[in-house]
Amino acid sequence: MSRIRELITAVTVLAAASLGSAPPSAADPNPDPLILSVEEVAAISGYSGLVADPAQDVRKPAGKHQYDAQYPADCHAVFDQDVAFAGVGPFHSVTYTGAANRSITQAVGIYPSGTDAKVALKNLADPLLACSSQNVPNMSFTVQVLDPLTMALCFSQCSTIYRVSGPALIAVDAQRFGDSDRIATTVMQQMASRAKAL
Repeated sequence: MSRIRELITAVTVLAAASLGSAPPSAADPNPDPLILSVEEVAAISGYSGLVADPAQDVRKPAGKHQYDAQYPADCHAVFDQDVAFAGVGPFHSVTYTGAANRSITQAVGIYPSGTDAKVALKNLADPLLACSSQNVPNMSFTVQVLDPLTMALCFSQCSTIYRVSGPALIAVDAQRFGDSDRIATTVMQQMASRAKAL
């Protein structure tokens, strides 16, 4: 279980690989203003030991494809960021880390329109629902569709959340906090609120 939890966290902390994503145009919204600072996230979490790591600040979704052969294709979006954010345009992901492997990750992908972002969420939700129903070892999670624009991946807590806000698909993941689900929800709420200005 701990290994797959690490993989869930890795979905948005991967090194920037040269994987295809549409180049931004002058008209594309910038995902950067949606990202909360390390100070803001520390205040939400109540944990002052978070630090930003430049190596975990990426501009293109990548993947942990070395694990693909171990799991059905329906499960790949759990640990392959380029699968979760397929067809994305401008993209930004940051992870703040702390002691005892604590981490909080934010990822934002911008699509051509809100409709495209909703399609991306559906294309993410469908295989994850299928994966969760297959009793795959180390993949004992459920998918909760919270509303038409929001879903959560739930292991012991529902601490990985995806949400569409306008043309943005936002992902937040909080790991190894006693209240990871609360932290992820609050970070997501603030990011989604900022996305309304796009």
